[in-house]
Amino acid sequence: MRHTFKFKLFGSKVQMFCEEHKGIVIEKEPDVVCVYGTDEKYKDVFCAIPLCHPKFLKGAEYIVDFCENEQVKVCVGDLQIIIDFGKKKCANNKSIKCYGSDSWGQDVQLEWNEI
Repeated sequence: MRHTFKFKLFGSKVQMFCEEHKGIVIEKEPDVVCVYGTDEKYKDVFCAIPLCHPKFLKGAEYIVDFCENEQVKVCVGDLQIIIDFGKKKCANNKSIKCYGSDSWGQDVQLEWNEI
């Protein structure tokens, strides 16, 4: 299932989507936009990927695509992120640091061509 949205100037600063046991939270904070991989209730955070300052993504369309292979793809601008809930790993096409939780472990980063 695919979801698309844009952050609006006076709209919500958090967008949440889930399918089965996979949850995605995208949060626009004052200094960073961050993507989180969570459980379906958004309580347990498995991984966090801080993207960049919100000004660089102003007006951009976000696409959250739940795939059939336990993966979720998040795209915004030229950034592409894949969170693999089955392998408990993350990858992106821009060498952005991915952070893991205690349940997934700290080493969740894969190279883009490894996922």
